[in-house]
Amino acid sequence: MSLVVKVPFKKILSPYRALRVSLENFNLEPFKGKVVAVKLHMGERGNRSHVHPSYLSSLVRILRDAGCEPFLTDTTTLYVGPRNTGLGYLRVSAENGFNQIGIGAPVIIADGLYGTDVVEISFKGSKLEDASVGKALYDAEGIVVVSHVKGHALTGLAGAIKNIAMGFGSKKFKKFMHSLLKPKLLHPEKCSGCGTCVRVCGFKAITLVSGKPQIDYEKCVGCGACSRCPTGALVFPEELIENFNVRLGEVAASILEAFKHKPIIYINIAEKITRYCDCVSDPPELVAEDVGIYVSQDPVAIDVAAFKDVENALTKVKSLKEINNVDPWIHLRSAEKLGAGKTTYQLKTT
Repeated sequence: MSLVVKVPFKKILSPYRALRVSLENFNLEPFKGKVVAVKLHMGERGNRSHVHPSYLSSLVRILRDAGCEPFLTDTTTLYVGPRNTGLGYLRVSAENGFNQIGIGAPVIIADGLYGTDVVEISFKGSKLEDASVGKALYDAEGIVVVSHVKGHALTGLAGAIKNIAMGFGSKKFKKFMHSLLKPKLLHPEKCSGCGTCVRVCGFKAITLVSGKPQIDYEKCVGCGACSRCPTGALVFPEELIENFNVRLGEVAASILEAFKHKPIIYINIAEKITRYCDCVSDPPELVAEDVGIYVSQDPVAIDVAAFKDVENALTKVKSLKEINNVDPWIHLRSAEKLGAGKTTYQLKTT
């Protein structure tokens, strides 16, 4: 049974001590002497709810003491924005406090300048033209996946599995996942014609016609930017959301199968738990009290442990599904089904 180590938030005296005490429960010997990718989401421009840089500087110190050569990494975004290119992401990461001087390790964008520096992998055991991951991640000899546990408009709540599927994947793989999602004007009576959906769509797939959104599905990539419709008029049908989450779990499992020869460890940080993900620049809406830090070698187990505790710490709703009207257990069960990890685990609180 997989081990998940938890440090409750009230016991976190410092990021370094919390991470060191947690990681002492795991064998870091397989990482020794290796170049280790520390995969994390470094936040969108203006975002202030992402994982604090102090956690990463502490982790880098621990990894160096263990004989590793770490670097921080992530992939460029599918949606149009500041992190859509490698140079743009480097500027944003520096603004958010992730740079070699402050962290002690370089930042390398895994899929290169334009999101084309990728390596092809198999999807569910078969070749798929769109299945590929950032080359720097694939070339790394070991990986530490650091995830901020927070809400997400399309997955309900997000942790390690979401970080793997979307975070490792190339633009093509991201597009493959999102291709299942096509927004619809299901509640035209609610639409105020505010034009928010038009402004946030980076692919110019939405226009206003007679004060109502009209979607060009040839241009739409299903990125989900328009899902934050302020009136709730423009939404993704529930069956599409479920299909997307099933595929997300399948993609995560396929990626981990391609990386099975590498030592990987997972760290979930459940604080500043916001309704939306760290791609959002607006002031965060907190939905739960801070919970703690989790460490495991099983990405499904670590998410289940963190998600259960978050559900008990919710402040504005009664269940995880109510946060964004999406059941987050769907993508976890999907990942488990293909062998990415187990929903059963042994929890050790330090």
